[in-house]
Parts: sequence; structure tokens; C-alpha cells
Amino acid sequence: MHHKDKYEVLTFKRDFNTASMNPDLFWVELKLIENPDIIINFDWNAKNNALYISSHNRQDLSIESLTRYQQQEIVLRKEIHETLDNDVLDMEVNVFNHTISITLEKEPTQKDFETFSRKIDYVLQDYPDTWTQEAHVDFKLKDEKKGFYELIVKPNTYNDSKLTFRYYPNAIVANNSGSKKAEHIDHVIQQEFSKPESPIYLKHIWVNQSKLNSFYIAFENHEPLKRPEKNKHLTEAVGVYMVEMNYPNLDMKTLTYYDYKTTPRDGIFLYLIDQLPEDYQYLIEHP
Repeated sequence: MHHKDKYEVLTFKRDFNTASMNPDLFWVELKLIENPDIIINFDWNAKNNALYISSHNRQDLSIESLTRYQQQEIVLRKEIHETLDNDVLDMEVNVFNHTISITLEKEPTQKDFETFSRKIDYVLQDYPDTWTQEAHVDFKLKDEKKGFYELIVKPNTYNDSKLTFRYYPNAIVANNSGSKKAEHIDHVIQQEFSKPESPIYLKHIWVNQSKLNSFYIAFENHEPLKRPEKNKHLTEAVGVYMVEMNYPNLDMKTLTYYDYKTTPRDGIFLYLIDQLPEDYQYLIEHP
């Protein structure tokens, strides 16, 4: 009635639940008739005629603005695919989560990171209202759930000056699990340091931002509880090791231990970042 048959109503049902306790809330799905690929959905409050959608933080929230967003999202995703098509085996783009997953034949090099960053940024800067944050680009090999390296691409249109955590442009972050490299590193660490009564757990890997196979690795040390109740195998975290390593040889250069008796466990991640050499830093600032 209000949009002159511009949309087809796919779903219109009451969305009452114990969380909202609002009997006036309805779940709505609309399809744009001129482009069936565009389907928008939202909660609609029948009492005050207002739209709600959790994935959008927009002041101009309306059926029209949601449609424009979906139109831009489709074009943006298509442009990224066309721009990177010849360079990748497979790719997934998630505009809502600001993530891109890229599958390659072999592990990316520093030059590959620079090329991908330049191409992705070129596309994203044309859609500042759709891609509103930095892109987290995951690089994985075939048959991997997640890549070892993640590249942060900061569009020129993105202003993060008021954020507490800020990445350097083209920062390279390592994922602790999901890749063959992470599994290999964890295996070597376990063999070297883990004991049946005192297990260790991989916590974080920092990548040298210019030498991709040089790492600082943090793993937490556990020891048996001093007063175990029924289960004698219970352990507690007592400290964290940080070791410098090169890949694939995994030669250990330096090893430092931080005991939770003198270094509080709360905030240990940020504390360890401050201990790293400058070449391993990927945050501009933090609390």
C-alpha cells in the first residue's frame, strides 16, 4: 500500500518472544519485485510503525535505505569477485561481518599481501556506506578451515581515530587454529613443553610484519590444583611462556616466562604485546 507494489511480502508473522515480551513486534521479509535477488528483512513494530534490525547501525533506517544497502552489497560483492577472480581459487565475502575469505594454491607472500590489499581497498573505498569498517581478509589453502594469515585492509574512507583498538594499515595477524601451519606449530610446542601433569595451551602467535615466517608465540602453562576435590586431574593456569621461533625449522631463540603470581592474568594479552619488538606490533594503540 505504501510502496505501490514495489515489494512482494514473503513473510509477515508475529515475532513475540520471551526476550522482547512485545506483542506488537512482527518479523517481515520483503522481495524487491524488479530484482528478486534483493530480499530485506526486519522487525516491525505495529504500534509505532518503526523498523528494527540488529545488523545495521544506521540513522536512516527505513525500507528504502535497507533496499539501497542490499543493492550496494550485491554490486560490491560482485566487484570484489571480478577484481580478484584471476588471483584466487575460491572466495567468500561477508559484508555484514566485514570479512573476506580467500583460498589460494600456495601460501601468500609479502608481495601477495600488498597486491590484495591494494585491489580490495580500491573496491571498498567506493562503498563507504556499505563497508563501514576495516576488512579482515583470511588467506587459506585448499582443505583448510581457516588460514594462518589474516590481513587487515583499512579503506581510505574509514576513520578509526576514536577507537581504542586500532590496527596499522595492512597489519598481518595470525590465527591460532584451523590451518596446517598453526597445527604444526602447536604440535612442536606441545612436544617441547607439555607434560602429562602440566599441560600447556597455545594462546597467541604474533607475526613479524615484514618477515612472515618469524614468530613470537605465547602459550599458557597449567599445573595440578593444589587442593583437588574428586578429580585429581584438574589443573589451573599458573603463567605464560613467550618464545621466539622461525618457521619451518622452528628454532627457538628466546624464551621468557611470566608467572601469574607477579604478572596478573587479567590483561596478560595486552601486557605481552608491549613486550614485543616493534616489527611484531600490529596495533597502533590500546588501553
